[in-house]
Amino acid sequence: MADIVIDVRAYSKMLLHAMKYPQHSVNGIFLAEKKRSKDHGGSVNIIDSIPLFHLSLSLTPMLEVAMMQVDQYCKDHSLIIAGYYQANEHIKDSYPDFIAYRIADKVYENFPDACLVMVDNQKMSLDCDDLAFHLYQFSDNKWRLKDKNSIHFEQGQGALSVTSAMLRSKAHRRLCDFDNHLDDTACDWSNAHLNAEIERCCL
Repeated sequence: MADIVIDVRAYSKMLLHAMKYPQHSVNGIFLAEKKRSKDHGGSVNIIDSIPLFHLSLSLTPMLEVAMMQVDQYCKDHSLIIAGYYQANEHIKDSYPDFIAYRIADKVYENFPDACLVMVDNQKMSLDCDDLAFHLYQFSDNKWRLKDKNSIHFEQGQGALSVTSAMLRSKAHRRLCDFDNHLDDTACDWSNAHLNAEIERCCL
């Protein structure tokens, strides 16, 4: 299995999505750089996340529409769909369910180093003093939990402080997921405005 390196942008937007809709399950996908070592020893650099849904995670037609648009976005920006994330509705539930496995399996079919990330609601806090997720990779016909020490941030511990700053600034109120986009097409599901805010926080 390839090492997974997560950029602060991908991590922050995932937690902002979960923070915006604490009463719902939410999901989204991770995007990685297309240029990487072809062998499985190379790292997968996840540089962004796209928030998908909070109303219903299992509506197949809407998921297909969203994935088509994201796929075109990836082609335009030399990226690839490399993973899936989900935050469950109940605070003590951080385990993958049927929906998580089904969508992660689809991502894996097209990208063999894909990851499945489950948000740990109990670890979410404004201080971001601990990783608030569990990461799985597919091996021996099964999604297997990776050791927390094997997960790397592109910006090191600075990723946690930047994410904390975004949460404290209530940036989740400005996040748009695909459900928001379906209600109002002016809502940008790529969240370019948040990407810019995160970049400024990293300076």
